[in-house]
Amino acid sequence: MINWLHSKLHRPEKGWDPVDPVWAQQYAAAEWQMVDNALLDKLEAQLGGLQGKRILDMGAGAGQYSVALAQRGAHVTWHDISHTYQRIAQQKAAVAKVNLHWSLGYLEETQALQPASFDLIFNRICWYYCQNDKAFAKQLCGLLAPGGLLYIHAPNSQFHGDTLSTSAQWRTVLNAGMGIKIGHPMLPPRGIATLFADLPISKLEADYRDPRNDVIWVWKASDGSRTS
Repeated sequence: MINWLHSKLHRPEKGWDPVDPVWAQQYAAAEWQMVDNALLDKLEAQLGGLQGKRILDMGAGAGQYSVALAQRGAHVTWHDISHTYQRIAQQKAAVAKVNLHWSLGYLEETQALQPASFDLIFNRICWYYCQNDKAFAKQLCGLLAPGGLLYIHAPNSQFHGDTLSTSAQWRTVLNAGMGIKIGHPMLPPRGIATLFADLPISKLEADYRDPRNDVIWVWKASDGSRTS
């Protein structure tokens, strides 16, 4: 409720931007130097090529993966809340001579995007910004086309080790145990995978080699039913 109220009072279409421009430039410069081409190769292999595929970069930030995916022939929609990041991504896309589709808003604000229309949803380092974890998992599944792939890389509650304040620890407990989300607490390790238990997926693979990060691959069932 608190996050929902915040989203109603702070509107990107009225100029609100949560990202400091100076910090955004520094962060973007670093992120653009660290694009994981091995990950892009794996995504391409899983989808049988990226040429012509419809991709949603959900929480796209500075747009480094939006541009990289578009350079491999995909039709990419950039979605984020930050005007600052959008301007950076637009500049980079122009230099790379690729066309992106633009969608500005909170993670949940995808009303303008067609349901079941994406072959791949790419969600990296921003899951915890959603307003409700369970609802967000359902939303993403709904945006995937039958047989589509959802890639998630999300830091978990162990990411900051023992440095969390007492209030942050309580917010983590409230979110994980009761679904009461205040601010942007991260879920406990392996928590995201459980959110897809009752959704129409055919396969889920999880990589927990880094105990601070959950990396999840989710395939939507081709016929819309829960098969595994």
